[in-house]
Amino acid sequence: MKKMRNKTSYQNFNVAVYCPVHNVNSITDEAEFESRFRHLTDHVKIGRAYVECYRGLEWASKEQLLKVKAYFEGKGIAVSGGITTCAGENDQDGFVSLCYSKPEGQEILRKAVALNAEVFDEFIFDDFYFLNCRCKDCVAKKGERSWSEFRLSEKRRITEEIVMKTAKEVNPDVNVIVKFPQWYEVFNETGYDLKMEPSLFDSIYTGTETRNPVYAAQHLPKYLSYFIMRYLESAAPGRNLGGWFDPYECTYNLTSYLEQAYLTLFAKAREVALFSLGSIIDDPTFRLFAPVVGELFDEVDGYLGQLGNPVGAAAYRPANGRGEDNIHNYLGMCGIPLEPCIDYPEKEKVIFLAEGAADDPMIVSKMKKSMLEGGSVIVTSGFVRKLGDGFSEFVNVKYSARKAMVSEFADSKNSGVSISGKYTGVKPVLIPQMEYCTNDVWELAAAYGTDNNFPVVLRCSYGDGNISIITIPDDMGDLYHYPVQVLGVIREVFGKEMPAVLEGPSGIQLFFYDSGHIIVRSDLPYMEDVTLKVADGVHMAKDIVRNVELSVTGGRLLLHTVPGVNCVLELIK
Repeated sequence: MKKMRNKTSYQNFNVAVYCPVHNVNSITDEAEFESRFRHLTDHVKIGRAYVECYRGLEWASKEQLLKVKAYFEGKGIAVSGGITTCAGENDQDGFVSLCYSKPEGQEILRKAVALNAEVFDEFIFDDFYFLNCRCKDCVAKKGERSWSEFRLSEKRRITEEIVMKTAKEVNPDVNVIVKFPQWYEVFNETGYDLKMEPSLFDSIYTGTETRNPVYAAQHLPKYLSYFIMRYLESAAPGRNLGGWFDPYECTYNLTSYLEQAYLTLFAKAREVALFSLGSIIDDPTFRLFAPVVGELFDEVDGYLGQLGNPVGAAAYRPANGRGEDNIHNYLGMCGIPLEPCIDYPEKEKVIFLAEGAADDPMIVSKMKKSMLEGGSVIVTSGFVRKLGDGFSEFVNVKYSARKAMVSEFADSKNSGVSISGKYTGVKPVLIPQMEYCTNDVWELAAAYGTDNNFPVVLRCSYGDGNISIITIPDDMGDLYHYPVQVLGVIREVFGKEMPAVLEGPSGIQLFFYDSGHIIVRSDLPYMEDVTLKVADGVHMAKDIVRNVELSVTGGRLLLHTVPGVNCVLELIK
């Protein structure tokens, strides 16, 4: 394994900037560039620059790369190379990857790798290292395989035979990094493989871009900026070098840009990469971004070193699992802290399995072992649907073909013997009707129908443990519209081993650390009082940012949350 980099521009993390090839080629007059570059360096302590040699058929010469490298190194900034393996854009298909079924695509890749390895001791692939070509050559080469099977095979071939072979022949000590994009739910469809690629590359990097979750094509809940950082850390422990985000589609609210930075660092990223140099220093659209993110880095650096390792309910997602896209991030936006795992977390006491986990062919035996040993397993309605008859090993619950539009809800005060109350949701929610056997399975939360009700949370014992089933709305974002009382039931199920459980609406994110610290972050558009139900023995909390002590009364801590502002708490026993 390569020796980890230890240079940091801040006490607790490093900050890098990525320089696309057109920015690299534009640096002809160093004095003129210096005047523009200062817009970033006056606000942000830059410790590394990624200098790109190729993107979209544009190249930087070896001479230009060496010139730019010398400039940054002269300022004490470490320099690494970069490659973006795209052929450009067209009017019909957006971004177009290089075609490796054609000799010219392979030659571009080989040339870019060799150039980087010659000039730099480290280089990174921007997250265009995917395959989306469907030309006649690719169609013929694919044959009867699925596109996923073909692309995964091609990715392994070009990585082994072209990228790593070429790089190590030119520079045996070069550190080759692949950056994974943020759209992890569909990695395998374009050739990304979180099991295979970390074993082939020296290091990996994480895309933590979330942008606007509603008015953007990728529709990514903001908690993803944290979740994917932790998920990729589980895929390559100790070799996930950092998180990378950009300002695009964030101008509607500067906080949406800053949130990417906050959550990347809350996930304990070793480095933060800002994309891209030209956008930040030259484009008036993003002129304010450097000053505000610089303030953020100073703020977080002040307390990040006090935080331990992130913890949360163990969320198992196998590398190429599919289904209920981004459900983990929707739940994270409901105040449920998760710690993602690419391998089944057999030693954990609370394990969460969404639909994608059902793609593990050994999942039934793994669940059985966990619960026989006293573990709590939480599954979604989508997991029940995908596992089908296999789920009957645990409990007689089935995913029916029927739906219900619901707006009123109940919970149980006596472990499911009866339900009570009538709580109105924010708006009507469409849910699947889950079938279950009364007196064999217990309904902890329900939605009212007409002369009927439908389970939202079910639970029963198994061995020395138990299993819970959470009903997920057809529009997963409608989880936010469950009333506080129903969200409370769901949080309690997840929070069995956690230091605190949120009592309040959705839109509040929690981040837990094994040091006893908690970060509370509000994404609500208004100020809101919320409560943390804390673990036994906690008698006080300290807000370490504001240096204020907060009292705990009756096991509960009242907090006044402000939109986009973090509350960093130390729980004191």
